[in-house]
Amino acid sequence: METKKMETTKIRTYIDGLDEVLGGGLPAGHVVLVSGLPGTMKSTLSYSILHRNAIERGARALYVSLEQTRKSLENQMSAMGLDVEAVRGDVHILDVGTIQKEIGKSATKPWMEFLRRTLTTKKDIDGIDLIVIDSLDALEVLAKFSDRRTELFQFFEWLRDLGATTLVLAEAASDAPFLGLEAPLPRRDETFLADGILELKMHQITDVEVQRRVRVTKMRGSHHKTGFSALVFEDGRFHVTPVISL
Repeated sequence: METKKMETTKIRTYIDGLDEVLGGGLPAGHVVLVSGLPGTMKSTLSYSILHRNAIERGARALYVSLEQTRKSLENQMSAMGLDVEAVRGDVHILDVGTIQKEIGKSATKPWMEFLRRTLTTKKDIDGIDLIVIDSLDALEVLAKFSDRRTELFQFFEWLRDLGATTLVLAEAASDAPFLGLEAPLPRRDETFLADGILELKMHQITDVEVQRRVRVTKMRGSHHKTGFSALVFEDGRFHVTPVISL
């Protein structure tokens, strides 16, 4: 008897070329790391995915900003050409100031418990299709992890149980600004625990020119491309194209 293979539901990024690289999009319910050095546009790329999903299919999204205020993030995205007002009803921004203010009202409530409760309430009331956590590094500091691997495992499992597709931004550590084709990776714990990894990097192509690049290092349940592609941002939109110059 022939067994039919279950197809994984994919969430499109609506970024030209990236869905093809991903093999159709991000697998629904996955926890995906977006890793890169500062300046590789992790925040803009992630917000753009939420923005395009809200525009194209009315998806509900939550951007948890642990490093910027909501106003600062909105101003940044507007300056990049993204129409924040067009998706205000669908893309909600929760910032660290709001979280800390609420926690201050109840000193006995642990930080991670409050974050989980807030996300659960948001999902129950409005529904959440997509989540961005910006960033894992800030989360670790604010939540004061005592057993990093165990607490990350529990948090990632909880995110999967929540049922949304989550992008977790992570800073890649490096002493050198350019590392050729070997992009710096986040720490090992999260690379093992995450369902997927998108690496962003700056690649020096001449003495004066630098090109942003992206590759899918890992994506469970997907037949994806593994090489680097050029990541171009023009007129408020990202485009992923083949690398021409090494």
